[in-house]
Amino acid sequence: MVPDPDSANEEISVPLLHFDMECSTLIVNNHFAHEIFNNGYFGQWTSENSLVLEPEEILLLMDRKRIEVFNSTTNKKITSSEIVAHFTEKNNDFWSRYLVYKDLRNRGYVVRMGTQITAPFRIYSRGGKPGESVSKKVIFPLSEGEHLDLDFLDQLVNQTKIDRKILLLSVVDRLGDVTYYQASQLELEPNELEYEYRDELSLSNEQVED
Repeated sequence: MVPDPDSANEEISVPLLHFDMECSTLIVNNHFAHEIFNNGYFGQWTSENSLVLEPEEILLLMDRKRIEVFNSTTNKKITSSEIVAHFTEKNNDFWSRYLVYKDLRNRGYVVRMGTQITAPFRIYSRGGKPGESVSKKVIFPLSEGEHLDLDFLDQLVNQTKIDRKILLLSVVDRLGDVTYYQASQLELEPNELEYEYRDELSLSNEQVED
């Protein structure tokens, strides 16, 4: 018999959560919400004091065995591979986004979701905390060989400039390794713009510099 994810059981140390497979986020509104948020700043609080976990957060927490997820309809446990298939169906870029998100988290960064037309992720300097400090860099994931429209890139660069942030393009190669490049804008002649891609990272463990 599958345990009730919403029941309090002292023998269970891992939060057991229900997930509606028709949704693109997981809403935690029980006593596990603060535990999940306080241990790594995962999720975003709503005005109703519920915690919303984004797809990348859900999978990482599952892979780290920090949560177990059950289908809210069948009450069957959902595997990581099923989560990947579910979110990939909704977004073809999910896997590359997840690899970037996981890489940043493994490096010790607090990662938050982006807003409006900016890049999908924001990162804080090491030691920074949401609500107490400001994120300085935004991350835009790309797969190796993927085409990036220059007009769209122009929007990204302009928006991050307005927001006083640094834009990093994170390129995921065929082996799943991530390399980061800083994108900046050079004015060579009136009305002519060229983008300078500078390798932001070395191959060491300090690829994303503060």
